[in-house]
Amino acid sequence: MFECGQGEASTWKHPRTARNSISLKVLVDKEKERVVFAESDSDFVEILFSFLTMPIGTIIRLTRSQPFMAEIGCMNNIYESVDKLDVQHLWTAACKTMLLCPQNSAETHCKNLKVNINDTEPIRYYTCSSGKETVSYYTSLSMTPRHCLISTYENMRCHCGQLMSRIVQLQQPNAMKVADEDCGRVFLNDPEWFMISDDLHVTPMSTMTSLSLLRKLGIKDWSASEERTVNVELLYLLMSLFSKTPLTDAIFLKQVTVDQTGVNLRIKNQLDDETDADSNVKMFKVKLMVSKSSNMVLYAEAGVDFVDLLLSFLTFPLGSIVELFGGNSPMQSLNTLYKSVEELSVDNYIKSDKCKNMLLHPKLPSYFSCENQLLPIEEVNLYYSTFDCSLCYPTMKISTSENDAPRQCQHHNYTNRLTLKVANPKLLTGNSELGGGFLRRPKIFMVTDDLVVTPFSPISAISLLDSLNVPISDVEERLVTVSKKEALTLLKVSLASKSALTNTFIFNFKLKEPKQEK
Repeated sequence: MFECGQGEASTWKHPRTARNSISLKVLVDKEKERVVFAESDSDFVEILFSFLTMPIGTIIRLTRSQPFMAEIGCMNNIYESVDKLDVQHLWTAACKTMLLCPQNSAETHCKNLKVNINDTEPIRYYTCSSGKETVSYYTSLSMTPRHCLISTYENMRCHCGQLMSRIVQLQQPNAMKVADEDCGRVFLNDPEWFMISDDLHVTPMSTMTSLSLLRKLGIKDWSASEERTVNVELLYLLMSLFSKTPLTDAIFLKQVTVDQTGVNLRIKNQLDDETDADSNVKMFKVKLMVSKSSNMVLYAEAGVDFVDLLLSFLTFPLGSIVELFGGNSPMQSLNTLYKSVEELSVDNYIKSDKCKNMLLHPKLPSYFSCENQLLPIEEVNLYYSTFDCSLCYPTMKISTSENDAPRQCQHHNYTNRLTLKVANPKLLTGNSELGGGFLRRPKIFMVTDDLVVTPFSPISAISLLDSLNVPISDVEERLVTVSKKEALTLLKVSLASKSALTNTFIFNFKLKEPKQEK
């Protein structure tokens, strides 16, 4: 099993807490053993909201070895496929880490939660051994600006050919020190108390809201409910996000069932019109092997563009997925949680517009987008700089924008600031250009209907068809085009179905019959 880490083995532990549970007061329907609602201060609600910034791959990594683990559509198969994939098929070793241990672009905030269950190591920064000379003596003619390069993954190749293995510490500007300066709050104002329904609708405390929830559940007798104080296991709650009753599942430790009953797997028709109107739309071809008798996709023969699309799903934050579907994703409790953030006003409840945007529009970390990215999820763009001062190295300054950077060096009052570029971990050459993919080209992969991905082999394909008891005469090849609308459909069904290819290309889009060869 792949171990997450940006470098050497680490014994890093989260400094705030070693526990993964939090105390919560709940009102329970005694007869049906279900949660009516919970009461909580900002601490628990901030943890809930932080889940919107968490990538799918992180959720699978944190829960895959737990006894209560429930598979999320086909996403677990994608994750396990990457875990088993030999690194020779990827551009860099960092690509595997990016997919199995995806960074959270809101990490700086989430690390200050009262309980942070994401045990991923904090982002480290590396430079090559020439970096010290370059940062210190950038103005001399002996060095060039090309060494002003840092990496968030160890042993990436610098422009100069050396490996970037020297750790540098990056100080945070005051604008990013969110917890220490604001009574420990991360996203919300303090003090505030909230009600949380079983399906994660978060609202300010209200008698009428509590009565409405009782009526909604058909509770007419006060004695039918009782107050309890419980410890909620947050890993269990994280997995329960994909059920319709996450609080009940987490508190009563019920077997998590990813219930997608009633989920509409179709994509709205207007997406077809939007795609057709865009003459610059990206698309690529995929070859499907289909059973003629059952009209089911058996597997796909796909190039790296399609497989990069599948693998990139692991890096998508939950909130960005809900946003892509306009609040109507297959994850119904997360839709409700997302709507709660939308409804809470800035200043009264949420600290700032920046915090609200971080939850409603979470971005990918830098360089996590693929070259042929079909789905519109933005990358965060950070600005890194230091000063032309020997004492400033190896301590550099990180800022989210140039305007937020310090104006002068604290040692010698130097004002000559050096801009540092971050190496794209998907590229071999120490380049800071955007783009690139995870998989090496040219490669062909076999993708099963439930999205198990392996390097293509005719022998493996025949073995698969044999295991499915499909007669040779029943197999036919069909060619499909994948653009934004198919990619969005594929993401949706990957979260809610075990037949992702069939539900994407047969249920949503009519496959064309193959042309007969003359």
